[in-house]
Amino acid sequence: MPQVDPRVLCYRRGVGDSVGGTTEKSWKIQPNDFKVNYIPGICPRVTYLLYEIRWGRSTKFWRHWCRNTPTQHAEINCLEHDFKKLKFRPSVHCSITWFLSWSPCGKCCQSIVEFLRAHPSVTLKTKAAWLFRHMDERNRQGLRNLMESGVALYIMNLPDYRYCWRTFVVHQNGEGDDYCPLVLSLQITFYCLELQCILWLSLSDPTVGISTEAMSTPQSLQQYSCAYVAVAPLSI
Repeated sequence: MPQVDPRVLCYRRGVGDSVGGTTEKSWKIQPNDFKVNYIPGICPRVTYLLYEIRWGRSTKFWRHWCRNTPTQHAEINCLEHDFKKLKFRPSVHCSITWFLSWSPCGKCCQSIVEFLRAHPSVTLKTKAAWLFRHMDERNRQGLRNLMESGVALYIMNLPDYRYCWRTFVVHQNGEGDDYCPLVLSLQITFYCLELQCILWLSLSDPTVGISTEAMSTPQSLQQYSCAYVAVAPLSI
């Protein structure tokens, strides 16, 4: 049986699929959708992309979200549909942050690079809960291409989960506004280390990496220290 790409699987239309919503619920997702798709260790069935945009020196953000469709990954859906409805003026700096359930695949990385080249006033920061098929060299190279294009690449940490829970999730009937995902710090550490292997060690040795199987042997990771969960853009 051919392997199914979870990033284009199980699309269903729901609240917030377009940029045109005006109510708070139109740009927020349901609590269970966040829990099921963002907690490391539970393989997401779909790809969610929560995003916020800030223009110039404004302290206000424009927020929304999108997801994959049957034919498009969430990143392409965002770039080709949501962002086409916005006007990016060359004279005004625009800062965009993505909170992704999956990191971009190689093809999506190329589309992101092309988007940034066409919009030089835009800077992008990505924070991912999962690394998508991170042993595939095409995806690894795609992430390196993003870094070389000035994209700041992050692995979501616990404060990021709490921020997304408070900001992008619908709460009703006085539900708690704070959230600590049922995820071991070891899992975040694993993705942090693997991302750094992809972006830095693999530049000199493409065979370097941490296999998914390493997650089952915590002792193999205890020797590492994960002081940083962010990788800054490459300085050339």
